Order: sequence, then C-alpha cells, then structure tokens
Amino acid sequence: MVDLLAEFLTSPVMQASLLPALLIAVVTASMSVMVMAHRLSFLTVGVSHASLAGLGIAVSLSLPLLPVATVFAVAIALLLALMPKRQGISEDAGTGILFAGSMALGIVLISTATTTRVDLFGLLFGNILTVSGEEKIWLYFLGSLILVAMLLASRAWWSIAFDAVTAEASGLPVGFLRMLLYGLVGLTVILCVKLAGIVLTAGLLVLPAACAWLWGRSLAGLWLLSVLFSITGTLAGLIWSYAYEWPSGASVVLALCVIFTISWAFNWGRTWAKQNDNKG
Repeated sequence: MVDLLAEFLTSPVMQASLLPALLIAVVTASMSVMVMAHRLSFLTVGVSHASLAGLGIAVSLSLPLLPVATVFAVAIALLLALMPKRQGISEDAGTGILFAGSMALGIVLISTATTTRVDLFGLLFGNILTVSGEEKIWLYFLGSLILVAMLLASRAWWSIAFDAVTAEASGLPVGFLRMLLYGLVGLTVILCVKLAGIVLTAGLLVLPAACAWLWGRSLAGLWLLSVLFSITGTLAGLIWSYAYEWPSGASVVLALCVIFTISWAFNWGRTWAKQNDNKG
C-alpha cells in the first residue's frame, strides 16, 4: 500500500492532474450543498447532458471546447430557471425536454464533425489525466469564480432554500439569487466534465452533500463534511484508477458511492440503536 501511494504521488501524470482534480472536488462539494438544499439534482443531470450540444457546436466550428460549452450550459440553466414562470412548463418537464433535445443535437454535431478528432468517451465519462495547460487555466478561472460567488451568496441561498417567502420579505432579491444559483450550477457542470464527464457529473454534484446530510444539518457543518467527503472520494478514486487502470471519473464517483453507503449504514445503525434504547 505504501509503495502504491509512493508510485501514485511520483507519477508525472498524476502530479499534473491532482491539483485540478482537488479543485474540482472542493468546488463541486461546495455547490453540492446548495444542489441538495434547493432540490436541484435533476437540474444537474439535465444541464450536464444538455452541455453536449455546446461541445458539439465547438467541435463543428473548431472552437475551444470548454469556453463554448460553458456559455451553452449557463444559457440552458438560466432558461430552465425562467421556463416555469414564462412558458407554463414545470421545471422537471422543461429539464427533460432540453436534456433530450440538446443531447441529440450534440450527438449529431459530433458524429458529423469530420475535420476534428473527438474523444467521445472522454467527453461522456471524463478523463482528468488528459487535461491540457489551457484547460487547466479555464478550470482554475471557473473554480475561483464559483467559490467567490458561493462565499458571497451561500447564506442567502440557504435562507431561500427553506423559506423563500420570508427571505423575500426580509429584502433578499430572491429572483436574482435563484438565477445566479442556476447559472453557477451550469458553470460547475462544465468544471466537472474533465473529471467525471457528461454522464457522471451529477454524481459529483449530489453525492458529497448527500453523504454530509447523514451527519450534520448546519450550513458550515454540511460544507465542511461535504468538502471532506469529496476530497476523500476524489483521492481514493484516482488511486484506484492508477492501481487498476480504471477510468478516472467512474472511479471517483464509485468511491463517493462507497462513502455514501458507509455513511447511510452507520446512520441507520445509530438510529436503530436509539430506537431499541427507547423501547428498553
């Protein structure tokens, strides 16, 4: 085990990918708390799959993948925020419509792109081991932007999640903050694409806070636990990926699922023990 860790830490490929992976872990863990609080899990699925259309447009026009996909994902997220009020369509139905249509468009565009070689497996399932220097700069920029916004707006979002009426009555711009949250979900989705891909991004945005929710309830406690679980899962997943030559994104999400299962089992056991004590 010690030899494996030493090889992992001295591997040039792992050294190059470790910092971007940990940044993604911290950002997604932070956003995960708000995704769970606002019940936006399905939104992350819809936006992540819809972002394939943005990637397809970038491939077809020979444009940078991540910047174009970022603009498209944010636009889709904001459209979903507006759709229930403006178009009379429920949010889950709107997500399903945009999810299916955008992903179909992306597949068509990528499949017909003859001038550019596309790593479709990497786009769908992620591969942080192949992140380029330009992509690192874009990831660092997006990550910093999201973390600053989270720092400034997290308490307001927390209030809105549990009592939007009171939050609005107290003077909070609920509509603007809701749009901002959706836009940041779009940004975070693109941040996740290099690590977990389009298909598995939802796991990074749901599992850390889902694990934390079994242990705490305060905003600060949930955030700390979510970050801890996310970093642990990311490191474990990358080590598994290195040791067994598994896909990095799938390994990270699988590690987070293991952490959730352990947390759920411990929480269930603790509840069962309390119930038996009360009966006794």
